[in-house]
Amino acid sequence: MKNIFILLFLIPSLSFSLTFKDGKIVEENKFEFDKNSTTVIPKYFFAHVLNSNTCTIKGVHGDGSYGEKYSELDLDLTNEKNFNYLMKLTEYDWQKEHEDRSNSLSVNHEKHTSRLALLHGSIINAIISNNMELQSDSITKIMTAWAESGVFLNTMTLEDINKLKEQGKADRLCYGGSKGDTKAKCLPHKVHEAHIYGASFIINAYLVKDQFSKEQFILIDKYIQKLYEKYIFPWADKHLNDDRAFIQMADGTISVIAYLAWKNKLEEVDFWFDRGIKKASKVIYEDGYIHNNSFRGVRDVWYHSQGVNNLLGLLAITEVWNYNKFPAELKQRIFKTIDVLNLGLTDVEKYRERKDPSGLKNFSTDQKDAAYHVHQMAISLDWLIENFSDRDPTHVRENYMWKAKKSQYFVDRNFGFEPKCMN
Repeated sequence: MKNIFILLFLIPSLSFSLTFKDGKIVEENKFEFDKNSTTVIPKYFFAHVLNSNTCTIKGVHGDGSYGEKYSELDLDLTNEKNFNYLMKLTEYDWQKEHEDRSNSLSVNHEKHTSRLALLHGSIINAIISNNMELQSDSITKIMTAWAESGVFLNTMTLEDINKLKEQGKADRLCYGGSKGDTKAKCLPHKVHEAHIYGASFIINAYLVKDQFSKEQFILIDKYIQKLYEKYIFPWADKHLNDDRAFIQMADGTISVIAYLAWKNKLEEVDFWFDRGIKKASKVIYEDGYIHNNSFRGVRDVWYHSQGVNNLLGLLAITEVWNYNKFPAELKQRIFKTIDVLNLGLTDVEKYRERKDPSGLKNFSTDQKDAAYHVHQMAISLDWLIENFSDRDPTHVRENYMWKAKKSQYFVDRNFGFEPKCMN
C-alpha cells in the first residue's frame, strides 16, 4: 500500500482511529473511554490472584525440549540447562524453520513453543513460591536477549505474503489454493506463529514488568512494539474482520489485549473484546457447528475442539477482566459448540451428517492424518467447560487419546497460559 488510509470504526461510547502508511501503524489515538465500562486489567493478566490454591504448574519435557519426553522438567531458570536452553532461542530462525519442516497440514513449532512454556511456567511458579528475587535475574536476561536478538522479527509479514500472491508467486489460500494439497506451503502459518509467539512473550513480560531494569525495559518495550506492529495487530485486524473459523488467541483478541495490558491502555480493551465477540458470533452456526473448524476432513473433531477451546477462552477472559457486555445469546451458541463436540467424540458418523456450506478444501481426507480426539494443546478444555458453561465436561475429560497426548504440555499455547489459573 503506497497511499495513506484511515480506518474509522464507530461503536457506542468509543471511537477508534488508526493511520497506516505502507502497511505500518503510524498513529493510534482518538479513544474515548466508556464511562459505563466495568473492565479492569487483572494484576496477572489472566488472574487477579496467583497462589498454590489457584494455580499449580508442573513442568514436563515434551516435543522440542532437551530432556526425555514426558520426564519431569524443573521449572527453575537458575538451572543452567534450562537457562542455556532458553538462551539458544537467540539463534532461532522461524522463517527458515518453517520453510524446512512445515506444510499446509503440519506446522512444526515445538522449538519455540516448548521454550515459551518453560519460561512461562518458571515465572508463574516464581510468583507463587515468592522466589522471584532468585529467578528474576535469569528471567530478565533471557527475555532481554530474545529482544536484543530480534527473535522472530525476520519473519515475513502479511503484507509480504499479499505481494507474493499479487505476483502469482504464492497460492491465494493454503492447501494449494484450498484444493486439499496437504504438502503445499502455507505462508500465513509463518505470520500466525509470529503472532502467537509475540502474544506469549508480551504476557510473560507483563508478569515480570517490574523486574526489568530501566535499560532492559526500554529494549523490551521497543521489541514488543515491533512484534505488535508487524504481526499481532495485522493478524488480529485481518482475522477478526473475516467470517472464517476461530483459532488461537481467540483469533487474535487475547494477543491485542496482552499488548494493551503491557501499555496500560485500558480505554481500548472493550473495543477489542467487542471485535472478538462480533467475530465469534459470525462463525458459530445456529446448531453449534463452527465455520471451517468443524469441517476439516479427518481432523474435523480435532479442529472443532480447538474452536470450542478458543471460544470458551474468549468468554473466560472477558469474565476475568470484568467485561460485562458478553451477549447471552452468543453464550448459548458457544455452549452448543460443546454439544457438537460431545457428538463428535461419541458418534463421528452422526457428527458428519452436517455438511460444510463453505466449500473450502483446506483439509486431508487421508486416514493416516486422522485425529478424532480433543486437541492436545487444549489442555484444560474440560475445566473451561465446567467453569464457564452449563454443559457436562465428562466426554472431554474421559477422552483417552487427549489425556495421553496432552500430558507433555503444561501451558495451553492457544492462550499462552494455563487456563486453570484464571480467576
